[in-house]
Amino acid sequence: MSPAESLQPLRSPGIAAAWSAAAVTVPHAVGLGLLAFAPLAADHSLAELALWSAALPGLLLTLVVPRAGVVYAPTTVVALLFAAVLATAHGAAPALGLSARQVLAVSGATVALAFVFQWLLGVLRLASVARFLPVSVTHGFAAGVGLSMVVGQVRNGFGAGGDALWNVRTGWHLLAALAVVGLAWALRWRWPRMPGLLSAVVLVALAVAVAGVWGGGLGDVFAPAVQPSQFAGPLWPDWTGVPWMALAQQHGSDLVVLALLMALVNSLEILVFNQELELDHGLRGNANLTLRRESLLGVLCGLAGMIPASTSASRSRIVLAQAGPSRDAPRWHAGIMLGVAVTGAWWLHWVPMACLAGGLVLAGLMQVPGLMWSLRYAQRSRVTWAQSWLVALVFAVMGGVGALVAGLVVATFVLLHDSAAKVLRHVRLDGELRSRRLRRAGSDTWLSPRMNQVAVFELQGVMSFGVAAHLAEQVRLLLQPRHRWVILDAGRVPAWDSTALAQLRALVRDLGQQGIAAAVAALDPVAAEHAGDQVRAFADLDRALEWAEAGILSQRPIEQRPARPERDLLGEIGEGVPRVAANALMALLEPLAVPPHGVVFSAGDTDHDLLVVKSGHITLVTQWPPDKGLRLATVGPGMAFGEMAFLNGAARSACAGSERGPAHLVRLSRAHFDAWARQYPEAALTVMNNLAQIGARRLAVTTRQLRAVLE
Repeated sequence: MSPAESLQPLRSPGIAAAWSAAAVTVPHAVGLGLLAFAPLAADHSLAELALWSAALPGLLLTLVVPRAGVVYAPTTVVALLFAAVLATAHGAAPALGLSARQVLAVSGATVALAFVFQWLLGVLRLASVARFLPVSVTHGFAAGVGLSMVVGQVRNGFGAGGDALWNVRTGWHLLAALAVVGLAWALRWRWPRMPGLLSAVVLVALAVAVAGVWGGGLGDVFAPAVQPSQFAGPLWPDWTGVPWMALAQQHGSDLVVLALLMALVNSLEILVFNQELELDHGLRGNANLTLRRESLLGVLCGLAGMIPASTSASRSRIVLAQAGPSRDAPRWHAGIMLGVAVTGAWWLHWVPMACLAGGLVLAGLMQVPGLMWSLRYAQRSRVTWAQSWLVALVFAVMGGVGALVAGLVVATFVLLHDSAAKVLRHVRLDGELRSRRLRRAGSDTWLSPRMNQVAVFELQGVMSFGVAAHLAEQVRLLLQPRHRWVILDAGRVPAWDSTALAQLRALVRDLGQQGIAAAVAALDPVAAEHAGDQVRAFADLDRALEWAEAGILSQRPIEQRPARPERDLLGEIGEGVPRVAANALMALLEPLAVPPHGVVFSAGDTDHDLLVVKSGHITLVTQWPPDKGLRLATVGPGMAFGEMAFLNGAARSACAGSERGPAHLVRLSRAHFDAWARQYPEAALTVMNNLAQIGARRLAVTTRQLRAVLE
């Protein structure tokens, strides 16, 4: 195989893809160009205005900022808004004495301002905002643009003119337009790689030409796209003598609004398609840089009186589907469009306007995302489908400004709804969570089966008015008759608004009236202050669980509560030890008083003593003071701690101290224990067995806590 033959398969897909994309671009861009420049038809050739706007801006972008697989062309949004700007400027022409070229200058200045706004969006790095737009809004904008094209052709009588609506001529134009649509769809279905739209326009145009033999062709029934004209270059605007101040006073606000709308909608279309390039095709790019680069050339094209080109999602999809991320196909596409601009003056007047209207109708229908036509999608995602069509219909009926407002309303609603739907990160209704407060075996045995009275709701996201209302409804719905304690874990809630705090207060009040005690864990200090005293708040979930456990333990009958006589200094390590041996061991204990907030030992200390709590509570944390570290455990009267260093002689791995009030302990050194063990070996085995059981229970607690964290 020769080198030329080996290169041919690589080049042909790019050329074929370029022809397929151009087959959509030519009728689409020419039709939109003729529509946009229609107010100037009496003074200048529409062919030169439309054709050069369809070709040169896209060619410039392709040469200056080429991107693999991305086709640049005048998009529907920009062209339609350009038409609105030109119509506004042309409407002001009689009062201000503007010529056609001065009207073009006014339109160009407004469009240039729009792309300055788009450049600012890129400079301010607002591309990331597109990630928060729900799919219903992006689909709605795309569909709205497409429906606007269809509605525009209906109002224009499918090329027959708005004043000819509902007459016989409009019927023939409608028939020709529908023939283009039907043929293009049929050709695309039968031969997917064939340029169906361009072929359909050619076939219908030939049919109209043949019908002219019997007096039913161009000029008699069908209106031509343009009047015959000679070849001419681009029409440059006239910047001299324009009364800018008078124009700004009379129509400045309207033009600025159109410019801002063009910037927002075009930027949105670019950003959404850039996301598609990255997610579906792996073509990563800087969306903010894309906005800035396209804006600079958009300003230049606007000042030259042309419709600026932009990233064309529809044509790019054709190229990517046929040739992949090729750089050749976009260049071929730009070359084809340049050839159309150079030769269009010789053949465009033979094309019926109805054919271009059909092309615009088809392009508009294809602009609507396929999911919006799907009955299955409508049934499975009814809300999203309805929101998309709402935005689309508002765009088609009220224009881009109304659609922008509708889109913002829908986006806000969707974001609030999604936040509300995800506000409950975890719901634990069966007592799966326990605090790090360690208790003796008897208390723990009584407490464990009754922890299903505690419901823990882990929250997440910003707590706004609607989200908090949904949260309150869900809590009331999920609670069961056995629940008597409710804990809302707000550790993952970054902010609360005042209305959300009002909902929280109402929820706590309602639960209290039902005999359910409620508390909020990890509520930030500012929110806790505004929530008021009626909302019980804890520093973290661990303290809140300890509060609930203490409430459950307080329900024990007095006869079932363990007796702890003052002389029972050994506590849980002395269970089962004979009295004589226990008395001998207690004689070896050394008392230790711990003041409030006092430290018993710190991480890294090398003492190996075992300690038992006589009164008060001792907290073990990773770092002292407790508010700077993670609480590992809290032990109360009769419970031992420091057993790891006592057993293996290692350095202390945590800090221990009195977190609140004073505590009284007893200390047992390892040397004293070893001497006692030689005298009472069987009792020593019992103490060691008690320490082993204590370690096993605490390991089970740690495992349960770790599982809860990993969930």
